[in-house]
Amino acid sequence: MTTFLSRSALNNAASGAPTISSSSFSSSSSKKQSLSSLGRKSRRKIFVSKNDDAKVNDDDDDEEEILSETTKRIAEQIASRRTTGNEKAFGAGGQTTVDSLKRVDGIWKRIKSSEGKTRRVREFVKTIRTTVEEVEEGKKFDVVVCGGTLGILLAATLQQKENNLKVGVIERGKLQGREQEWNVTRKELSVLCALNVLTEEDLDEVICGEFNPIKCGFYDSTGKRRQEENEIVTENVLNCGVSPTRLIEKCRENFELNGGVVFEETSLNGVTINEEEKHECARLDIGSETIEARLVVDAMGFGSPITLQARNGEKPDGVCVVVGTCAEGFDEAKNVSADLIYTCTDISEERQYFWEAFPAELDKKKKKNSHKNNTSNVRTTYMFSYLDAKPERPSIARILDDYWNLMPKYQNLNSLDDVEFKRILFGYFPTYRNSPLKAQFDRVLQIGDASGMQSPLSFGGLACMLRHLPRISLALTEALEADIVDKKALGTINAYQPALSAAWLFQRCMSVQVGSSSSPFSSSKTFINDLMRINFGVMQNLGDDVLKPFLQDVIRFKPLSRTLLSMTKNNIAFVPSILLQAGVEPIADWFRHFVALGVYDFLEPVVEPGMTWAKNTNALSPRSKFFLRRYLEAIEYGAGNDSVDKEIQRRSRSS
Repeated sequence: MTTFLSRSALNNAASGAPTISSSSFSSSSSKKQSLSSLGRKSRRKIFVSKNDDAKVNDDDDDEEEILSETTKRIAEQIASRRTTGNEKAFGAGGQTTVDSLKRVDGIWKRIKSSEGKTRRVREFVKTIRTTVEEVEEGKKFDVVVCGGTLGILLAATLQQKENNLKVGVIERGKLQGREQEWNVTRKELSVLCALNVLTEEDLDEVICGEFNPIKCGFYDSTGKRRQEENEIVTENVLNCGVSPTRLIEKCRENFELNGGVVFEETSLNGVTINEEEKHECARLDIGSETIEARLVVDAMGFGSPITLQARNGEKPDGVCVVVGTCAEGFDEAKNVSADLIYTCTDISEERQYFWEAFPAELDKKKKKNSHKNNTSNVRTTYMFSYLDAKPERPSIARILDDYWNLMPKYQNLNSLDDVEFKRILFGYFPTYRNSPLKAQFDRVLQIGDASGMQSPLSFGGLACMLRHLPRISLALTEALEADIVDKKALGTINAYQPALSAAWLFQRCMSVQVGSSSSPFSSSKTFINDLMRINFGVMQNLGDDVLKPFLQDVIRFKPLSRTLLSMTKNNIAFVPSILLQAGVEPIADWFRHFVALGVYDFLEPVVEPGMTWAKNTNALSPRSKFFLRRYLEAIEYGAGNDSVDKEIQRRSRSS
C-alpha cells in the first residue's frame, strides 16, 4: 500500500473542479478542487460551468439530503465568528456556505445515478482550418496556463528569462491562495528555489511551521495490542504547513516580475485550434477579448471543461470522499505530531474510514528565524473513504455526520464542544484508470489533476505538481523551441506510468464493494485494518529504504517486491483474504503493471546517458530528439526513480 491520501489530498489538491470552483480545488493542489470549506462568507456560489450543462436541480427538494442539526449548528457558530468582506480564494477550502455542501452533494448524486456519462459535454475545444484576423501583439503568448492556483507554479517556471517565453495565466476568480494550509516537506517545496521561482527567504516565509513525528496506526478491535504497538512512527513526511496565500503570492510576484501576464476574474469560454498553415495557433475566448497562444496548458483540475470533453464525460472509476475540520482548543503540548494514515473503527456500512491530522497555524507563535518546535492549539483533521460511484453510496452530508460522531473518539476528546471549529471541509476526488490523460488536441496539454497524474490513493495536487514540475517545464520549453506541439508529441509528456497504474489495486483493497456485506464470500469487518497493520509492519521491518518511498507516494519495483515477498512468506494465511477482497481480474490486471514496473526499473540506468546523447547528437531530427527524451523520462518517472536533484542537474545541462 502507499500513502493513502497522505499527500494530504485535501490539503494539497488544488487544481480546478467545477464541483467547487472554477480553477482549482484542487491543489493542484492543492488540489484542486472538490474540497469546500464552511467558514467564510461566500462571494460566489459553487462553480458549475455554463459550458457544462451540469446543474443541480433545485426543484428536487424532496430528494435533497437533509443536513443534520449538528452540521447546521457548527456552521452557524463558525459564521457568527467570522468577519465579513474577506476575499474568497477559489481552490481547496475556498467555498464557505451550507449551500455549497448541498450543491456538492447534488453533483455527487448526479455522478452516482449516471450510467456511463456524468454529464452532457459541450465541444469546448474546437479545431478549424481557416484564415482569421490577426490579434494585436500584446495578446499573443507562447503559453497560456488555464487555472492559476497551482498553474502559477508552472507559469512562473516557464516565464524565467532564460526561456525567452511569454506566458499568460487565466484564473476565473482572484489569483490567491486559500486560508487552509497545505502540507508537504521542505525538500519537496525547495524545488521552487532550484527553479528560481522562490528564494530561500521566500521558502521560510511560506512555510508556517514544521512538526514531527509522523504516525500511522490501525485499529485493533480485539484489544490485544496497545495503541503504541499499532503505530508506525517516522519523520519528515508532509511535516511542513504551507500558507497557500503566501505561496501563490510569491510565485505570482516572480511571474509578473519576469514579464508574465495574469488575467484574473476572467472566464475561459472556449478554445479554438486553427490548423491553417499561416495562422496555426490556439485562440482562447475570455469574454470581451480573444488571446492567442502557441500552447494551452490546462491546469483547471479534474472538473476542467477541456478534460471533461477529452474524457467524453465518462463516469469515474473511483472516488475518495473527504470531510474534515480545522479547529482550535487542542492541548498544545500534545499537538506536536501528525497522523499520516489512521483508523479508529473497522468496516461499517460497507465503508472503511481513514483519518489524517496535522498541527496548523504554527506561524502564529513562530520563533524568529525558526520553523521548528513551534506549537499551536489548532489542528486540522480529515476523514476519508475510498468508494465507487454507485447509487447506493451515501451523501457527503451523511459522511460528515459520521465525522461528527467519530471525531471525538479519534482525537481523544470528550465531545465536539471541547474545541472551537474554524472551518468545515468537504469534497470528493474522482479518479480514472485511463490516467495520465494523453493530449487529445493539438496545442493543448493537461497537467496536474486535469491529467489524472496524481495518485488514486493520495490525490495530492501540490505534491504531485512539485514532483513533476521540473520535467514538465523542461519538456514544454523544448517543445516550444522546436515548435513540436501536436497531440502526438504532447502525449509523450503524459506517458504511461506503471507505478501510477499499480496503485489502483491498493485502492481496491482499501475499499469495500457495494453489496459485499451480504455476500457469503465477503471479507471480515477487520480485513482492511488487518491488511494495513501487516503491510506497514512488514515495511517497517524492512527499513526506511522500503517504508519511506511508500509514505512519500512513490511506488518502486524493488521495495514493492520485497514487501510482497515478505508479506507472503510471513503471512501466507492472509493471502486468500486479499484475493477475495481484490478479485482475480483486478489482480491479473495489476500484475501486468507490476511486470512493466520491473521492466522500467531494469531500463532506468540507460536514462541519464540516453538523455545526454539525445540532447547533443546530430544524428536525430529535433522531433526525434524530443520523442526520445520524453520516452526516457517516462521510464524514469514510471519506475518511481525520479528525483528533484536529478531533474535540476539535467535542466542545467540542457540550458
